Amino acid sequence: MRAVFVFTILAFGSVSCTAQPSDLLILKKNNRTLQTFFPGNEIHFSTYSGYYTGIIKSIGRDSLFLIYYDIRQMPTNLGVYVLDTVATYPFAVNYHQIVALGKMKKNKFDWSASGGALLGGGLLLTAVGLGTWLFTKPNSRYYASPYLVGGAAILGSIGYLLLKSGNKGMILGKKYSLEYIKVK
Repeated sequence: MRAVFVFTILAFGSVSCTAQPSDLLILKKNNRTLQTFFPGNEIHFSTYSGYYTGIIKSIGRDSLFLIYYDIRQMPTNLGVYVLDTVATYPFAVNYHQIVALGKMKKNKFDWSASGGALLGGGLLLTAVGLGTWLFTKPNSRYYASPYLVGGAAILGSIGYLLLKSGNKGMILGKKYSLEYIKVK
């Protein structure tokens, strides 16, 4: 009886310990490692055909095998919306096709979103100010000050510059490189 118990423990132990090592992807900036990608990591990248995001299922034979979760807001019977996973899509991408990786969030402040808000507010105030110049008499109650219109135009242009300067991602080439490490 004891021999059967020991054999069973050894058999189950050997079955559960057979793990296949997966290959790795290393993102480098000027030959310094920034990030290592292995199965279980979330990755955001773009190729020539589009932008993709997903969780890495495995890495092998120069390819990333990913799972994309389609998460949407779905209404409940109470009229409240909850996030629900509609579907999962497995797909594979060769790592040579990756052109850029998404920007890693080191700081929590998003300058692009702030620039978008400034651009929208600046355009709105400028349009309203110019509209008052067209449809009201000068020096009346509703006539916009030139300082207001000029300041709104300056804020809109600063917002445009912030919007264009932030979150471009890490473009692979001179500075950034993606290295494939074969483990097996």
